[in-house]
Amino acid sequence: MRLLAGLLLVVVVASGCRTGDDVNGGTGDDAAAALEAQRDEVRQAAADLVTGAVAALGGRPSNTTGGFEGCESTFNDEYRTYQYRASGRVDVDAGAARPYVDALASVLSDAGFGEPVAGGRPGGQTLSAERGDLSATFSELPGQGDYVLLTVHGPCVEVPEDDRDDWLTRPDPSPYL
Repeated sequence: MRLLAGLLLVVVVASGCRTGDDVNGGTGDDAAAALEAQRDEVRQAAADLVTGAVAALGGRPSNTTGGFEGCESTFNDEYRTYQYRASGRVDVDAGAARPYVDALASVLSDAGFGEPVAGGRPGGQTLSAERGDLSATFSELPGQGDYVLLTVHGPCVEVPEDDRDDWLTRPDPSPYL
């Protein structure tokens, strides 16, 4: 009975393990292709959402950037998984009605995102939605200024161990949206 239990434990543990070369069933090239495709999709979604927010609220975009970041840490300054995240800010024209996020549900819907969900954050409000694997969130902090923040990101993608350091410092060819 102990032998059977021991074998069962080995099978369970072994089935949950992956080698550093296994990226969701693929290779380092698969991870790179997935992350680069994610970058393009996130950047386009963020650009559409910032443009829509400017149209809905007035104002102008600022600080619209993007880049790769680690998700799941394996050790100090080393990550097992990575994603692409874009962020932006819309400086709102004077006279726009608060809360600003109330005017942005249609912006998310027009960009193909699902039903927006209102939420809170310390001292402010958020409006979040998903489109496939992408997540987008508008947020505002009343009393902090006349602006709305946007973040858009894709899912975390596992990267082979030998490629992880490269993704941590990988430059984006165009960090501004």
